[in-house]
Amino acid sequence: MTSRAELIESVRNLVKADLRPLVNDIDRKGLYPQDFMHKLGGIGGFACVGTEAEGGNGLGLAAQIDVIRAVGGECGATAFSVWCQTACAWYLHQSSNPQVRERYQRDVLQGKKLAGTGMSNTVKHLAGIEKHLLQAEKTEGGYIVNGSLPWVSNIGEDHVWASTAQIGGSYVMFMTGGHAEGVSLQACPEFCALEGTRTFSVRFENVFVSNQDLLADADEFANYIERIKSGFILLQMGIGAGIIDGCLGVIRLANVSAGEVNTYLDHSFDDIQTALNQAWAETERLADAAWHNRPELLPTLKLRLAAGELSLTAAQSAALHAGAKGYLMRSPAQRRMREAMFVAIVTPATKHLRKEIAALEA
Repeated sequence: MTSRAELIESVRNLVKADLRPLVNDIDRKGLYPQDFMHKLGGIGGFACVGTEAEGGNGLGLAAQIDVIRAVGGECGATAFSVWCQTACAWYLHQSSNPQVRERYQRDVLQGKKLAGTGMSNTVKHLAGIEKHLLQAEKTEGGYIVNGSLPWVSNIGEDHVWASTAQIGGSYVMFMTGGHAEGVSLQACPEFCALEGTRTFSVRFENVFVSNQDLLADADEFANYIERIKSGFILLQMGIGAGIIDGCLGVIRLANVSAGEVNTYLDHSFDDIQTALNQAWAETERLADAAWHNRPELLPTLKLRLAAGELSLTAAQSAALHAGAKGYLMRSPAQRRMREAMFVAIVTPATKHLRKEIAALEA
């Protein structure tokens, strides 16, 4: 069996060989690195959140976050796509429905089927931020779903993803895909970054969801969302940590020629590295707890908030350390600033996290 260290080394080698040459096209031209995603799946890059019996490698949530970090060190956009894939795999791992796991889990864990997570609206709805956009009606053998989601990432005509629909006072969570009758994908307005993540607006028009595709039925949804939520959030730590690693690389390079004057800036390489190391230690602890079904939501929310803030600090510091070179469009520092902003606004965003933290502490 491959160890965690061996897996991370394989991921870094693949990132260097296959992803690094594509980064500018991913950022500037919206290239989606589909071949890289399949290759990453082939070496076990999505498999940590599944047991060996499920088709995974059983290395656990912390190892999966480390994989995402290794990708994010080179490209924040692709790290987000990897997060989408692994979040979907995490949902399947936590489902009590053997039929949905049998249909999807092995292929998602191994990257044979690429997958997204359409849960932004649901997570915000449950926090009292916006109304639920998908509605379900019970029918023979499953549900009929209608509505639209404005942003779902890492999807396409041949991809699958998870979504949630409201029914009465509860919800059903299910797997669907671009192949499903009644599902249509529309292009989103252009983003300032992360264009290469296959993000679409999705419309559901009388889409039939069979009981075999349910991740959680209405009567079990409340317990299910508790099982998946901390892991869903912790997996994003890999995106933030990878982007911060990239920023530290920019700072290190800038200090070769401008180290003396850079000492007058507010945040040094050592300051940011120390903060990242502390956050990473807490990530490992909370990920291990969530993997063993002992999630700690409040510390997870606080950690995720700190990661967004540290990403912004690190990216701004990288640009300042780089100086005028960091203002060039081709500069990694410029790209990292846009990627870091995404960490702070992707669900759960900074304001969302502060709202949930305040509610829990009250």
